[in-house]
Amino acid sequence: MDYVTPFKAPLLTINDPENLHLCFLLDENVYALNAQNILEVTALPMLNEPQRLPEYIVGILNYNDLFIKVIDIRKIFALPQKKYGLNNKIIILKGDESLIAIIVDEVTDFFTAQPSKIQRVMGENFNNITRTFYKLEDKVVNIIDIYTLEKVIKKAQFKENTTHYTNLFPDDEESVFVLNKRKNEIAQIPAMNLDANIYGKDQYVVFTLDTHTYCIYSLYVKELINMKNYPVTKIPYTPDFVKGIINLKGNFYSVVDLKKLIGFDSPKTDTEQQALSEGKAIVLDSPELKLALYVDEINNIINISKEYIEPKNDMSLDNLFINAEAYIDNTVYNILNLDKLINDERLYIDISN
Repeated sequence: MDYVTPFKAPLLTINDPENLHLCFLLDENVYALNAQNILEVTALPMLNEPQRLPEYIVGILNYNDLFIKVIDIRKIFALPQKKYGLNNKIIILKGDESLIAIIVDEVTDFFTAQPSKIQRVMGENFNNITRTFYKLEDKVVNIIDIYTLEKVIKKAQFKENTTHYTNLFPDDEESVFVLNKRKNEIAQIPAMNLDANIYGKDQYVVFTLDTHTYCIYSLYVKELINMKNYPVTKIPYTPDFVKGIINLKGNFYSVVDLKKLIGFDSPKTDTEQQALSEGKAIVLDSPELKLALYVDEINNIINISKEYIEPKNDMSLDNLFINAEAYIDNTVYNILNLDKLINDERLYIDISN
């Protein structure tokens, strides 16, 4: 009898990235943007305010040393003006010629739009920025044409701005402190980013899971991130260790709680979102899976020479995804078995049926 191995695909694979869209709200209206144009979603920070700004421009965002115009899209859509709050989000987009950031009320979820079900709006509509819409369950989702939006903003550069956007920001002491803190965090180039020109072949990223000290070979690591800067979108019907997906510079990564995958008990917190925001993630540079490993803390980047590494052949360690140890300065470093992790069958779904 012939046995056929079921074809398996990575968990949370996005099969149709060209038609993946991100939904957001303005009042009760639902809008969507093509996810391929989205670089990042972040909480509203304080903005830089040059003396004169053109129409629709709220301020300037310093994003990793890039200066991006932040748009009040409510005004473009002629929606009633309302004050901003700490819960407002900014979506950073890449257009044809420039980067754009828009302020929205709330970011909700992702969906894949079937091209055959996208319907065209009849007649003129807000300079044709929303030329199409999509019926998602019982909601009508207005799809924004980013390139048309970019043209509208470009045309408005010479129009005088009559809105005093400064008055729309919260001005109490606590809110101003939070907004300025976010501003400084976004402006900085992430200090934890890995650079192949800096980190060599003997470099390891050290992180903790409960009381356990792990490390991972730096050449497998794409980036190190603070989870508080990356909203996680939950995906239904996924295992408990999968927290959802994040958008990192236009690419989507599955966030995997490494403690739960390994089998450690996670401490109880008030909310799961609070727990996520307090952790860090290691974004893997892997062709097989786009994964961000959620960990308690990223401690350091250290050099471990080969003579300090002792391979292990122990089933109890193997079950903890450890294939070697290094003993340095009275500390045991458990070296993560990345090959075993990447090939763990729980990270794949059977699509043979």
